[in-house]
Amino acid sequence: MRLTLALLVTLAAAPAIAQSATDPVETVRALYAADDVNEWRFLAKGLRTLFEKDATESKGEVGRLGFAYHVNGQDTQAGWRKTLVLKTLSADATRAEVQARFKNFSNQDLRYDLVKENGLWLVTDVRALTKERWRLEAIMSAPLP
Repeated sequence: MRLTLALLVTLAAAPAIAQSATDPVETVRALYAADDVNEWRFLAKGLRTLFEKDATESKGEVGRLGFAYHVNGQDTQAGWRKTLVLKTLSADATRAEVQARFKNFSNQDLRYDLVKENGLWLVTDVRALTKERWRLEAIMSAPLP
């Protein structure tokens, strides 16, 4: 009975923690918890439009993005989640920057740019600040390979 009640409470709270109206770090944390690069619900309208365009144009093949941006690679190292540290670097009423640092075969430093849309913090761009630098918006705006 207690387990059932705990499960119901958790499921009821899930939509509320998916994106936070008050804390951009919680949106990024929820994105990592989903662990699905096709989880477009965390993306702002402009970036989501680029992902939708890519899905249509690539016709089921690998499109513009050939790796999982949230882990900066195609594969993940066992235990990488335990090393994930999220931190708000800047924030105002409508924009925020969140740093995600973790170890996935090597030290990773990603920056999430977020905007407030319809009362929710959503990702508008992601940048890698490691050896191989990239911007998600630039990758998704480029012509198909």
